[in-house]
Amino acid sequence: MCCYSAILSPLSYSGKMSPIMIREEIYHMTAIEMARLIVAERLIEGEITVKGAAEVLKLSTRQVKRIKKGVRLIGPKAVIHGNRKRKPNNAVDDKAKDLVVELKTKKYGGTNFSHFTELLSEREDIIISQPTVHRILRSAGLVSPKKKKKIRTHHYRKRKDCPGMMVQLDASPYRWLGGEDLNLHGAIDDASSTVLGLYLCKEECLEGYFEVARQMIKGPGIPVSTYNDKHTILISPKKKGKLNLEDRLEGKLEPCTQFSTAMEELGISMIPAGSAQAKGRIERLWGTLQDRLVQEFILNGIKDVESANKFMATYIKKFNRRFSVVPKGEPVFRKLKKGINLNYILYRKISRKLDGGSAFSFGKKYYQLISAGKPAATIPRSKISVLTSSRIGIKASYSGKVYSVARLEARPKVKSYVKVAKDRRLLPTKPAINHPLKSSKSRGSKYDSRDEELALGLFNSTIAWDTDNY
Repeated sequence: MCCYSAILSPLSYSGKMSPIMIREEIYHMTAIEMARLIVAERLIEGEITVKGAAEVLKLSTRQVKRIKKGVRLIGPKAVIHGNRKRKPNNAVDDKAKDLVVELKTKKYGGTNFSHFTELLSEREDIIISQPTVHRILRSAGLVSPKKKKKIRTHHYRKRKDCPGMMVQLDASPYRWLGGEDLNLHGAIDDASSTVLGLYLCKEECLEGYFEVARQMIKGPGIPVSTYNDKHTILISPKKKGKLNLEDRLEGKLEPCTQFSTAMEELGISMIPAGSAQAKGRIERLWGTLQDRLVQEFILNGIKDVESANKFMATYIKKFNRRFSVVPKGEPVFRKLKKGINLNYILYRKISRKLDGGSAFSFGKKYYQLISAGKPAATIPRSKISVLTSSRIGIKASYSGKVYSVARLEARPKVKSYVKVAKDRRLLPTKPAINHPLKSSKSRGSKYDSRDEELALGLFNSTIAWDTDNY
């Protein structure tokens, strides 16, 4: 801004003026206005032509003539814009400014300036543009809580052309409800930046990713691929060559996780990301949600995980209206075929063995397979798959059929043959009636009556005593 001093008198002013109206005025001008005044004065004095003045000021000859006429009639004031120091009709009054500052400091202290502008329109019915709110708050000495980090340059990956070609998955630990760290699982479309699912859990877990996948499939549909990090919930840490015998018999070519098995069944290919910057779309989503969603939880009085998950089901629509972009191509999501129960795809599968009573142990408890209200007929020591999730509870798959289970208070008893050890102690026994010891004749002798007759005959025989016979 330049300062220009001029003394107005009847000699220097060609307009109608009284001789006593000699005064000095100071004008504040911009560099462009000062250049126009100098060129106009030289034009009036005849030093340059109208065409030359137009070339210098880069204006048309008609505009140059208008400026020349104004300077000749009213002086330097002619080159100054007429709205200078004039309050606009749409200007925000001081009361509204004070109200905006008061609401920001007392009610919406944790919000950034952009989010605060949206909340003023939604909750307070105060419609002011974001730049105006920014100027009001900065003039009051307030600073936005969202810090601006120095951006490191990375290789830019082009967006996918069609929604559903790639969906980015991740989880973010943060104090979402103001207390301890909780993990928010999410999915965002790479082509349109549309949030497809959000689910809050205490830890980053399989159930959280299953619920996000469920929201995505029941919403737009099944995507072509997912782009995620190498967390062991999503990608198996085993190497391709290290497969156990059971996996080889099932025809698996590479190690799988519970989640990757479900995605394979749905026909979704999983692409592991090499770094956090590679999946920057969802990383930036966490920064936005950590700034906005936390304040939404506070303003709506949400303090527990269950209420937060119910609220986010409706908040996603509002968020997508604000931040999603228009993709280049048409969506390529696939709808789930009729007759397929998604609950029997998004579950946790664990192997167990049955005992003789169609029962198995799981989670330090015992369960029994039930068919038509009775224990199912099974082969002992057979392998089963225990299916568990928050949706279906606990089920069991045996011989290609899914069974319901009933919890047992104790382990079922199985019949078994127990060998009884023989008692080797000598016990008194009663002899039989015909026992030799029972006969009175043979008591004290080793021979019966026939033995006596035989012995007497041998004694009287002469042959027995003849020495020539020996």
